[in-house]
Amino acid sequence: MKKIVRKYQSVMHGNYRKESLRYGLFVGVMLIIVLLLRYLLGYKPSSPTTIADNITLLVMLVTSLLMYRNKLEDKKITFKEGFLLAFYSGIIGSILYGIFMYLYVNAIDTEMSLRCANTLRQIPDYADYSPQQFATMTKASTIALQSIIYNIVMSILWAFVAGLILRTEKSNIVSK
Repeated sequence: MKKIVRKYQSVMHGNYRKESLRYGLFVGVMLIIVLLLRYLLGYKPSSPTTIADNITLLVMLVTSLLMYRNKLEDKKITFKEGFLLAFYSGIIGSILYGIFMYLYVNAIDTEMSLRCANTLRQIPDYADYSPQQFATMTKASTIALQSIIYNIVMSILWAFVAGLILRTEKSNIVSK
């Protein structure tokens, strides 16, 4: 009978931990640039994260993984290495984006809290909330924290997808 649980051994071909910081900064800066471009073009967000943020995060994680893989000598990467690089980069980028989102709501787009509150008012579950509750839910620190948490959760999903698609080598099964 075939074993259900297998042990795998994967070889790391590069230093993904060190590179995660560089690519994380790249991801965060690109998320910030997209947010600022949307503001300048008049497409101001009315929630902490939007589909544009998700698409940007996915594209930047895939781009980071491709750049990392192309820097390697043998251009081989396992799913584990790709996932970890993309995930750590996503976490760093999400934190950087969240810090900027706090500054963005307080200094650049001061009406974002109001737009977020209006969006929430349209949802029937929030019909009985008081203005004070809406003010608490849409203050700058809450919006920034929501964007960090949501982007980290999405980083898990996108890192899994990117690592699975862009792997060039399978891990070896460990035999006893």
